[in-house]
Amino acid sequence: MNKGTETSSLYPLFSELTRLETELWDALDGRLRKEHGLPMSRFEPMAVVDRLGACRVLDVATALAITVGGTSKLIDRIEKAGHCRRRNNPLDRRSFLIELTADGRLLLERARKTVEAELDLRLNPVLSRQQADDLMELLGRLRNASRLAAAERSD
Repeated sequence: MNKGTETSSLYPLFSELTRLETELWDALDGRLRKEHGLPMSRFEPMAVVDRLGACRVLDVATALAITVGGTSKLIDRIEKAGHCRRRNNPLDRRSFLIELTADGRLLLERARKTVEAELDLRLNPVLSRQQADDLMELLGRLRNASRLAAAERSD
């Protein structure tokens, strides 16, 4: 492999971001499952519903950057577990609004403490609050640029 080509490539950055995301997801998922019986794949949509309030599957899918079909299946599982409910959308009879149940809110509150503790353990030794804020801002800009590039490609 030509080392000069590799160092000017953005692929190593992509690879590091991907590995970090995988390692963090796995650590959080393991702890949430063990302590609360809640996988990350359900924690994430529940956190979005909590943040947005009563919302549609499309709103959750958009917030998580995943498909509507996949989100609908996740919401089905969360609803079956008794952690959310769907009600008719008064503004659009073709859709439903999702909201957390009291049990779902309680579970999410406990799970959030676990997530914060695990992230503190893994990220606080390296990142100051200011660095974390700066990184969040930079990642937001990178995600926006990526979405713009995807939109331009689809035109």
